[in-house]
Amino acid sequence: MSKQIIIIGGGPAGIEAARAAATAGSEVTLVSEGPVGGRSGWHSLLPSKVWLSAADTAALLVESPFTGSQAIPSPNTILPHLQHIKQQWNTQQAADLDALGVNIVTGLASLATTNSVLVKDNEGQPITTLTGDAIILAPGSVPFFPPNLKPDGKKIIAPRFMSALKELPASVAVIGAGATGTEVVYLFNQLGVKVTWVVDKFGVLPASPSAAGELMADILVKRGVKLVRVERADHFEYEGDEVAVVMPDGTREKAAMVFVAIGRFPDLKRLNLDAAGLDVADRQFPGTDAFCQTSVSGIYAVGDAAGPPMVANRAMAMARVAGLHAAGADVAPFNPNAVIAAVYSEPQVAQVGIVASDDDAIQTTRVAYSAVMKAHLLSDREGFVELAYDQAGNVTGGVAVGPHAGDVLAPVALAIQVGASLNDLAAIFAAHPTLSELAFSAARQA
Repeated sequence: MSKQIIIIGGGPAGIEAARAAATAGSEVTLVSEGPVGGRSGWHSLLPSKVWLSAADTAALLVESPFTGSQAIPSPNTILPHLQHIKQQWNTQQAADLDALGVNIVTGLASLATTNSVLVKDNEGQPITTLTGDAIILAPGSVPFFPPNLKPDGKKIIAPRFMSALKELPASVAVIGAGATGTEVVYLFNQLGVKVTWVVDKFGVLPASPSAAGELMADILVKRGVKLVRVERADHFEYEGDEVAVVMPDGTREKAAMVFVAIGRFPDLKRLNLDAAGLDVADRQFPGTDAFCQTSVSGIYAVGDAAGPPMVANRAMAMARVAGLHAAGADVAPFNPNAVIAAVYSEPQVAQVGIVASDDDAIQTTRVAYSAVMKAHLLSDREGFVELAYDQAGNVTGGVAVGPHAGDVLAPVALAIQVGASLNDLAAIFAAHPTLSELAFSAARQA
């Protein structure tokens, strides 16, 4: 007898959970507050990647030894393309779910009991109550803004406003040096905007090894970015047509526009978790086991709802495990160490697995991008790949800074997932010349 699975959230995690559970034979209902794709896909993730793709194209033109010219794309060409990609991707995902028999309900969902979900419309009126054998929470996350650093949607913006950015500012001050902040700095710099980067005491890409963040900062500074290191940004003040970012010591950095990319936290407030016996403090998240199940049997939390790191591929990996487990199918536990976290600037920065330890249990070896021929065919070959391994010679992680770094680490993620050794990687010679040779070259060096 097939199980009834209810999924709350129509983003990447919700879609993947629905796909997994339906494929395993369950009857699946997915509740989404808007078109499938989720707020991240519609307002943040997908729009940012379209803009970054435009920046990458501009960079290729200006840096190519065969062109020597630059054509900066304008918002009036990017925004229509963005809307086209959104609609195309939404239609495809909806069609895929329909083909699997997934029932999609549009509305705002909250828990009613441990096995039921109440769905309301935007006015708060009940639409329906759903009952199932399992509930998968995949509501995504919302941005965090300190009271004095909130966007106004005009001179002070955040990622969700990129879908409506009709013209490029003459200058921009970017607050935040995590993945999103770094991508935005690269984006505006590549599109010819004067960029001031306000970086707090935690530095550039604080979740990555320091060498990766330092190299990324050095490269962007060489390209003309003004990097300002401060304890933190305190508040904004409007000065004519500009906005000043004011620091605690009174120093100011002015720009025509400010972009705020500080952080996110799970969007759990609307879910009424108490009704199912889940006691979760504000801005916290429920604990989960190896199959992404919470302390309440039959209720799962995946992606941003389960806390950081909040990246789409981690969310999708968790969702697949939860969907299959909820359906009663055999599935291996979720392995967080096999998830690649990438920053989609150019060069990219990527990391996977365990790359350091407090003792000498983890060792590393590093190769420069220039170690492979393909790097010499690119205009920018600055970067490195670092491979980490334990005393038994098993691969534990990797870091890459350079073109297509996220792709370069794919074999490292696979090695971690299957428990491969350095010798296993070293025995493989990837297509030549390609950047995929880098991880295998690092293994042979180790």
